[in-house]
Amino acid sequence: MNNLFFDLDGTIINSETGIMKSLRYMYQHTLGYIPHNDVILHEFIGPTLGASLQKYDHVAPDDPLINQSINAFREYYQEEGWMEYTVYDGVYDMLESLSKADKQLFIATSKPEIFAKRIIDQLNMKQYIRHVFGAAEDESVRSLKEDVISYGMDKTSIELDTKNLVMVGDRNSDVVGAHKNNLKAIGVTYGFGDLAELKKAKSEWIVNKPQEIVNLAMEK
Repeated sequence: MNNLFFDLDGTIINSETGIMKSLRYMYQHTLGYIPHNDVILHEFIGPTLGASLQKYDHVAPDDPLINQSINAFREYYQEEGWMEYTVYDGVYDMLESLSKADKQLFIATSKPEIFAKRIIDQLNMKQYIRHVFGAAEDESVRSLKEDVISYGMDKTSIELDTKNLVMVGDRNSDVVGAHKNNLKAIGVTYGFGDLAELKKAKSEWIVNKPQEIVNLAMEK
């Protein structure tokens, strides 16, 4: 494993606080009430917002409510929500170890790319991360994780051999996105997904701590 694509939310950072507040703000400003409990809202973390609205609110892909919701979500998120996160224990050590071993590291996230880059800058992780790839701000393109991965593979300036490139993430969308791009996946259980979800998605490897990612990368 010489090249690794990392998901951001649930893999590098715990962004639950900011995203949950943004979701509540979104629903209050579009529907006037919050139609889901926290268990369902928690499922919104990882996939794009449009995909989650289609799944949990049964909204058609071309429904104007999707753009209205994205705009409302962004109102809170761009002011406060994007800063309301913590870094998972062991992540900095993991990035340092992988970088010292000459592994090429990338971010591939369903979060809008503009916010993902801002977070990586704020965390002083640019020294480890070669490129940050994310969704378009309005989700008009790259609305699925598989699209973000494909975009990243096409855009990067280095040659990526799919045999030496893996996707690391915490949700089934990360694993499915990897497989649709002929990549293998490392599922992490310390994020927003769980063991059952990752097994069902057929993640090739499943780890419980960031250090285990280092161990895998050195072995394979």
